[in-house]
Amino acid sequence: MQHSTRWEKVLSVVCHLLMFVLAYAVFYLLTLRPSSDISIHATWASEGDFRDLTSFFHHGAHPMWHVLVALVMLTGIPLPVASGLVTAVCKLIEFALIHWLFSRWLGGRLRQWLITLLAVCCAMVSSLCWPWYNPTVYLGAGTPNTWHSCTQMIAMVWMLLCVPYVSRCYDRFLQLQPEMGQRTLLSWKEIALLCLMLLCSLAAKPTFMQVFLPAACLFFLVKWIQHPKNSRYFLQVLAGVLPAILLMILQYMYYFGIIVPSQGDMVLEVSLAKVRQTAIMVVLMQAFPMAALLVTRKQPKDTLYWLTLVMNLVGIVEFLILGENGRRAADGNFGWGLMAAVLMLWVVALPRFVKARISETEMTAVKRTGYGVCWALLGWHLVSGVYYVIYLLSTGASL
Repeated sequence: MQHSTRWEKVLSVVCHLLMFVLAYAVFYLLTLRPSSDISIHATWASEGDFRDLTSFFHHGAHPMWHVLVALVMLTGIPLPVASGLVTAVCKLIEFALIHWLFSRWLGGRLRQWLITLLAVCCAMVSSLCWPWYNPTVYLGAGTPNTWHSCTQMIAMVWMLLCVPYVSRCYDRFLQLQPEMGQRTLLSWKEIALLCLMLLCSLAAKPTFMQVFLPAACLFFLVKWIQHPKNSRYFLQVLAGVLPAILLMILQYMYYFGIIVPSQGDMVLEVSLAKVRQTAIMVVLMQAFPMAALLVTRKQPKDTLYWLTLVMNLVGIVEFLILGENGRRAADGNFGWGLMAAVLMLWVVALPRFVKARISETEMTAVKRTGYGVCWALLGWHLVSGVYYVIYLLSTGASL
């Protein structure tokens, strides 16, 4: 890994600081708009009482953001400021994790200042803005960076911790399980850490986990079939994941009327209109990642690549076939899982694309065209993302 020069370190600090300031400005202003997502959740957070912890569950079963805001308010900080600060810190941590992952993957191939700018790009991109379809960027399309949603923001922090960690656990298995058939196990500390991170992710918001848990189960089931002699390893992983599965079942029992009176039900929602909507969302959110993965299809593929890809496919299928009715019919909660998976896909695809481009020694006309299309799409995503932030800052809109 290349060592950072002093000015590269300064640039990194400045970018992290600017990301925090920008996030605080956006979330503070949105808190002042009564119809915004963060304003509603801030009101719920202000109703929480640490003398009665059940008060944090009156409006939902994902209390982490609300508890953190309530803790900050204990210092006397006003509600809008506390909400903005907590959410801005979440965005800062998200950006720091993206930067750290990019540094690990590209540190030996790219200068640190370029890695920092790529991380900024990844933390800013949105869906492609088509003025005739989604002039406000988010509505009708979704976005990998959900600036208007405080609970999705904190869930993304845990996603960026959980998915690479689970991938690392399996990579270690591959390293310790050579051709001789050596059996391998994770330490119980690793299993406990996995369990804790997954539970924290659910406490933040179950949207990421609603796509990750099915994807991880499918992934590890296939690997278990491929490595039947290492059943103890896969049973260990299952033991680490099982508490999260049980908690998620309880959360969805809460949301869909089994534990508390229902605000709506989960329903199968398959139609040609839904197919069209899903296809448009996928294209608008994933145009660059899909093009980048196509261009780099001959590059080596690791555990994180496959796990992220399966997670994204699960998100697409869930959004395509599942929906809600009743009071929650317009919430679009099954779209949040897909948006989470798309951000993870961006985190994997962008450095993979850059690494492949650096490694290219001979460029045919087809390859040159492919890379050119990818760069153009990346620029469009970034411009759309900047526009979305400006739109939120300069209008009275909530989405």
